[in-house]
Amino acid sequence: MNLKQLEAFYWLTRLRSYQRVADHIGLTQPAVSARISGLEDSLGVRLLDREASVFTLTDQGHEVAEYAENFLNLSEALTSRLKIGQKRRYTIGTVGMVTRTWGNTLRRKVLSDNGIGLVDFHSASNVELRQQVRSGALDMAFVTGEAGLPQVADSFSVLYKVGWVARPDVVGEGRRPLTPDEIRALPLILYPHTSPLFRPVAEMVDETRRRPNARHTGNSLGTICDMVRDGFGVAAIPLAAMEREIATGMVVEIATTVQLAPLDTRCVHLNRARKQQTQQIFALARQAAAEWAAAHPRYVSFLDT
Repeated sequence: MNLKQLEAFYWLTRLRSYQRVADHIGLTQPAVSARISGLEDSLGVRLLDREASVFTLTDQGHEVAEYAENFLNLSEALTSRLKIGQKRRYTIGTVGMVTRTWGNTLRRKVLSDNGIGLVDFHSASNVELRQQVRSGALDMAFVTGEAGLPQVADSFSVLYKVGWVARPDVVGEGRRPLTPDEIRALPLILYPHTSPLFRPVAEMVDETRRRPNARHTGNSLGTICDMVRDGFGVAAIPLAAMEREIATGMVVEIATTVQLAPLDTRCVHLNRARKQQTQQIFALARQAAAEWAAAHPRYVSFLDT
């Protein structure tokens, strides 16, 4: 068994075609077939059900597919680490909430420190950032607690209050707290299933029941905020993302009888191989988060752990 065989098998499980795999990794179709057969021979099991009418993995094939992905991620991470000495750029991954709040404060602090060098910011979802952490593509990453990655020791957390918002013309003039049933009766803007806010919002409004009004979906916090501004409906968001619009009255915060838990963001990865640069940037990140939270205490809390 070797890495090239695992690579061919991994892409076969994704693309489900020997020819598409061959095109993707730059081989001939017989060469891909030979790698798959060689992997089966070395493991002593059949990975594909060749009697099935459509592409089908055997039970052993499903198991090997998971290991193949892990091996490839480790290979990418190792390659990245070995090239660290040649790498001049530093990459920080942030979820959208960090990007929209104290991330820009961090960017300005980094720019003003001439000794740090080039720093790139990559804003993405928990799912994408988790994959990039595991592949070694990021030097530092700030995600929400639901990303399934352990928090860095001696770190900090930023808690964002989550609440319901909408344009005044969407919810009317009433200001009494709304029940979950009253919320679900409104047109809602929902998150994709991969978002940390999808489950708590869906459970609060019981989305398994019949839906009495429109349901819209945004693929990111920024998109959802845009949809709220445009009057698509009501959304549960980290309120700091629309603090300015709430203050001006363009958007109203809706009181509810049931509160959603705050959104917790934290650092889950530091590149220890670039120790000095990492320590400098992390110290600036701590400062940026603390300063931003102190300036926006209504919706944000800073916790130094």
